[in-house]
Amino acid sequence: MSSEATEHADVVRPGTTVRWKAGRYLVGAVQGTTVHLAALDERGQDAQVVVSVLVSTADFAVLNDDGTPQEPETVPDLSVLDRLEKDQLEQVRSWQAHVREVLTGRPVGTRGGAFTPRPGYDPARTTRTARYALKAAELKAAGLTGSVATVQRKCLAYEKQGLLGLIDQRWLRTATPYGYVDERVVKLILKEDKAQSGASAGTLSRLRRRVRAALRAAYPDEYRELWPARSTFYNLLRRLGISQAAAGHNSAGAPEPPYHPAAATLLGERVQIDSTGLDVLARGDDGRAVSVELTYGIDTLTRSLTAGMIVPKRPGRRKGPGSRRRGGRGTKSLDAAQLLAQMMAPLPARPGWSPQALAENSDLPYAQMLANDPRMAGAAARPVVRPKTVIVDNAKIFKARHFKDACSMLGIDVEPARERTPEDKGIIERSNASVKSQFSQFCAGYTGNSLATRGKNVEKERLWPLNKLQEMWHEWVVTEWQQQVHEGLRSPFLPGLVLTPNQMYAAAVATEGGVPRPVTPAESRKLLLRAQRIVTRDGIRIDNRTYVSHRIREFKHRHTGIKGQGRHWPVYYNPYAPSRVWLYDHTVEEDPARSPWVPFDFKYQHMINDAWTQYLWEQAADLFADRTGREGSEEDIARAVDELLARARRGPSPTRDSTPVAAFVPQSVEITEVAVNPYAGITPAAPGSVRPAPPLNVDAKDLFPGHRAPLPPAPPEQPDPAAPSPPAKPPRRRPKSAVPHSLGGSAGDIFRSLAPEPPLDSPRTDEEAPPRSDDPQEP
Repeated sequence: MSSEATEHADVVRPGTTVRWKAGRYLVGAVQGTTVHLAALDERGQDAQVVVSVLVSTADFAVLNDDGTPQEPETVPDLSVLDRLEKDQLEQVRSWQAHVREVLTGRPVGTRGGAFTPRPGYDPARTTRTARYALKAAELKAAGLTGSVATVQRKCLAYEKQGLLGLIDQRWLRTATPYGYVDERVVKLILKEDKAQSGASAGTLSRLRRRVRAALRAAYPDEYRELWPARSTFYNLLRRLGISQAAAGHNSAGAPEPPYHPAAATLLGERVQIDSTGLDVLARGDDGRAVSVELTYGIDTLTRSLTAGMIVPKRPGRRKGPGSRRRGGRGTKSLDAAQLLAQMMAPLPARPGWSPQALAENSDLPYAQMLANDPRMAGAAARPVVRPKTVIVDNAKIFKARHFKDACSMLGIDVEPARERTPEDKGIIERSNASVKSQFSQFCAGYTGNSLATRGKNVEKERLWPLNKLQEMWHEWVVTEWQQQVHEGLRSPFLPGLVLTPNQMYAAAVATEGGVPRPVTPAESRKLLLRAQRIVTRDGIRIDNRTYVSHRIREFKHRHTGIKGQGRHWPVYYNPYAPSRVWLYDHTVEEDPARSPWVPFDFKYQHMINDAWTQYLWEQAADLFADRTGREGSEEDIARAVDELLARARRGPSPTRDSTPVAAFVPQSVEITEVAVNPYAGITPAAPGSVRPAPPLNVDAKDLFPGHRAPLPPAPPEQPDPAAPSPPAKPPRRRPKSAVPHSLGGSAGDIFRSLAPEPPLDSPRTDEEAPPRSDDPQEP
């Protein structure tokens, strides 16, 4: 190998000139993991940088004296020699001796010490071309294969790659996992096997017929050349992991050990994300029992559970063909996007947690983390990891455009695992079983992993609410998982020392350094779901809800100014808190005095007295439609949401109705029932047995103030014998009470008895009018 260069691109020592962020710097000192850089450009500034940050920059390079980047040193991987056969290795060693003689003049068989070149091989007296020809003639005389071109090619390869350049690359070729079968046939096999998922298990011959029909339809001209033989086809199925017992029911579970995951040397270099059922029932937002699903991420280097989110899981239902599924719930792309933001932010400690759950009392480098990120004050003992690459499976939530856009905005690469290859993310596949065995089985509502292991009355237990179950999982992570030694974690300084995830994180920070990446509020909002909406005079409509703001007039039927969008403005909303949405006004991005985020609030939020979610809204709408037979308005659904929340706060009833459900009757039968007397068994009251009320010893005028007292009786007038006698007046009628000297009767009867009644005959004349009273209370 060449030995002219004394410096290499990966060697950084004081006095070295480097290129960093489009500028030239002189390395002044190297102190631990920190490098002091002195700017060599006029506008440059001195800097103090962590080594890992310096060398990971895209344009980093060690410069020569003329300013050109130096070539990095390549270390040959001699482990390839173990893959060679014995005769192949002997041939490589033999060529190494001949090539050395051509390049250096050392005779074949001479091991060390002084040597004398053979005639024609002295580099000081002969040219290299002459030595090529002499060696080729020598090999030909010995019966070996080696022309002048071959000798020249071997010598040049040895100078460039060392011993690896002398290996015939044909010896290193390996067969593909699918043998000599065309990859198009393999894709059709996987497609047809996935298409029959959910059907009854059948033999492999049925799958072979389906693949043959699909291959003939897709490639009619190349069908005969592509179709493999019968034995080759079944051998391929065995390589793909498709067996007769699992045909139509294949699932990629945890890989069987031993498996070798991809090595990681930096924090967040490879983070694996997966979703799994927790085998636990929880109390949903509507107060009913619901299954839950956990989506979390694990760092490959430290085995730390960097984030986790528990969501309800229910299949939902459809009312008719072509209708939208209602009531369904599961992990969405928004949950996966929020998981990324969770990894890069500290976890706040909850009240009531153990002091050992705090970061300041753990093995984490709390002082350094607090100096770099003030949010660590009062945080839990869970590491903050900035993912560089996430390894995901082929689920729909990871294929969604929303998740890919979130990763692109945060600078994260997405690496999908291969189908039917659980070894690609074997760490998190194995961790799924550990989470269930160490956390799920100790929670109330544990259902087991199958019906055979499920308890009889799981749904009748006092289940945890979803929010409480989420907090319990976080507490278990910081108190149990992060402080439990892991056999796969070894100290980089003392390989014999087994570490916990927190201790491994501290060792990685001491070696690499920690650079936080806080997510700004604007980035957090852009991680939410996005919708394009027109602002009308009523506001913004999202999922049958109207959102209003005092700034509606600014955006009412206003054009966005972007070609192709018209009047549709981008609106970001969170299904977990749909009471408010944000309209993004791009026209004020350059104005620092104005915020581009305009909040809009739900019109009927005042009718809901607690926090609610989009999925609870859908359940309330479905419940109202089943109850009334019509689609409810916003106001009706808001009332139904509040009723569900009130029922959830009350919790399940302590006693359940054990009455069995009536069997289905195809045709109803009319049954005549005897009328029931509601007064049967009641003894009638005897009038003589009722005692009268005692008489009142209070004047009537004191009982009803405001009424005048009765007038004293007037003296009788002398009748005029000449005048005709007036007609006789009928006696004044008063209501008679049921019992003498009692207050029987209604209130109206009592008041009518106090007021004078007019006569039943003709009205009075002016002469007959009674004299005016001097009582001031008289109206």
